[in-house]
This record gives sequence, structure tokens and C-alpha cells, in this order.
Amino acid sequence: MKKIQYSFLLLALGLFAFAPPLQAQYQNLTKRDTAKVHEQIGQVERLKSSKKSKKQGNRFFFGGGIGGGYSTYSSYIQITPIIGYRVTQKIQVGTRLTYMHQWFQDGFGKKYNSNIYGGSLFVRYVFWKLLYVQTEYEMLNVPDYYAADANATRAVNSLFAGLGFMQSMGGSAFLTVSVMYNFLDDRYSPYSNPVIRIGFGIGL
Repeated sequence: MKKIQYSFLLLALGLFAFAPPLQAQYQNLTKRDTAKVHEQIGQVERLKSSKKSKKQGNRFFFGGGIGGGYSTYSSYIQITPIIGYRVTQKIQVGTRLTYMHQWFQDGFGKKYNSNIYGGSLFVRYVFWKLLYVQTEYEMLNVPDYYAADANATRAVNSLFAGLGFMQSMGGSAFLTVSVMYNFLDDRYSPYSNPVIRIGFGIGL
């Protein structure tokens, strides 16, 4: 009986002796696990932040377009680099620079060649899938063929509105085609209604 009591007493003393080291090891393991969890959480948060920043960076898009028109007395080709910003998934705003080469024939059959340049601001609203409506205000510096001075120029304002569609070309590249109408058309305008535009861009 005494041997059994001595055995229990020795076992109790052993547990008491080893308890502090075991507890310290447990605390160290717990601290390391907690630190590891916090590190993993930090990595996930940084990854989310990086994805969010990348997504916000893609709000900008760049591109350009080509266009042209033809009428009885005038024809032209047009090159228009653009930069835009996607305000929301459906609303885009941007600016367009325009360079145009025009051929013009007056009422007496005399022909002219001229260079036209200017810029515009546009707003685009995607209302259904890839279809959008667009309004645009433009100011161009054009030759004044009706002035006495052969080198005279004048500012011409245009207000466009129309429909278009976007088509993905793979990756972040896209194609736009639009048909616009100039509501400020006059004899100085280089455009002939309707105005058809084909554009390319990267960044959407």
C-alpha cells in the first residue's frame, strides 16, 4: 500500500516539475500560430488591395479612331486620338484631338486642300450590353473659304449625338463603331451628316 502511495507522490511531483516548461512551450506555439495567422491575413489584405488598385487603374482607356465623309462639294479623312475615363461601369467621359485633311470644291469648280485641327469633349452611356449613346462637343479651326483673305480661318463648333457599339478584341483591346449626327451643321462645317466613326482602344 505504501509503495502505491509513494508512486502517486512521485508522479505528482514529476507533473509539477514539468508543468512550467510544457506551459511555456504551449504559449510559444500559440504565439507563433497567432503571428502566422496575422501574417496570412496581412498577405490576403495586401493582395486584395493590389487587385483593387489594379482595377481602379483600368478605369482609364486610350485609343484613337479614323473617319471620313463625302459629299458633292467636300470630302475628308480624319484621325482622332482619344483618352477617356470610366466613371462607372456604364458612364465614360473623355477628350478627343482631331486632325483632318479636307478636299473642297466651291461653286465655280475651284478645288482646295486644307488641314483642320481641334479638340472635343464627349460623354458616353452604355445602356444595353455593348450598345451606347454618345454626345460630344467639338471646336475646330477651319479655313474660311468665303473670306477675301485666302489664308483666313475661323472656329467652327459642332454638337454631335448618336449611337454606337463596342466589341472586345481580346485582352483589354476593344473596337468602337458609331453613327453621329451634327446638330450645328452649317456651310463652314467639314462634316457631312451622318458622321460614321471607327475607333480602337486599350484599357477597358
